Amino acid sequence: MEQDNFFKKHSGEWLLLFNDEIVDHSVNLEDLLKEADEKYPAEKFPDDNIKISKVLQGTPRNILRDR
Repeated sequence: MEQDNFFKKHSGEWLLLFNDEIVDHSVNLEDLLKEADEKYPAEKFPDDNIKISKVLQGTPRNILRDR
């Protein structure tokens, strides 16, 4: 729960990674999840090849201070 609040509090961009390469990005997580489901359906691609990550806007010092 604390992690959800952290991501909502800090702006940034969500990344869709396939085999550790960025294949798409969006500020809206729901859009990215839909895109991932369309491009990489679960029945064809193993889950461990697909990752979603968020790149936070700001400096690490500011992000940690605002926690």
